[in-house]
Amino acid sequence: MNGSLKAPSSARDVDVRGFAYALEPVRQRQQWHMDKLMASLARAQQTLVETEARLNEVQSLHDEQARNAGQALVQRMHPGAHRAALGFLTHLRDQWRELDAQRKEQLAERDRLRKECMALQLRLDGMTQHREDALTQYADEVRQRNSNEQDRDWLARSAVVRSHVGESSQ
Repeated sequence: MNGSLKAPSSARDVDVRGFAYALEPVRQRQQWHMDKLMASLARAQQTLVETEARLNEVQSLHDEQARNAGQALVQRMHPGAHRAALGFLTHLRDQWRELDAQRKEQLAERDRLRKECMALQLRLDGMTQHREDALTQYADEVRQRNSNEQDRDWLARSAVVRSHVGESSQ
């Protein structure tokens, strides 16, 4: 947990191995949730791309069949074959409508996932900032403790030196 800790610039001169971020389990869960959301978003995007490709395929096939049916009228096609061609065109149009409805649902789902990812990313960014602030505060406390300890050491040494100087002058 602390091994991957990167110290902000204000904490680089301090040993931060003792720092434990109390909200790390919460941050980790949110990161896992974000990873799952990103995977879901990627799947939704891929599904949308596949649906749009199928939609374009059906549209192209429909356009081609409509052209053929129009030319068949000029060529006096058999009425039964013409009826079958029109039935196939109707089938393609229905299939296109179904795919378009799926595409709209998939767009809505993708947009929902995007919004959820953005909101969660904002929370994660906030937690990252909070963590950096907590680490900076920890570094300030460590510096203060070290400074106090150095002051005590200096005072103790100066008292010892004064007592030695006082003894040698007598």
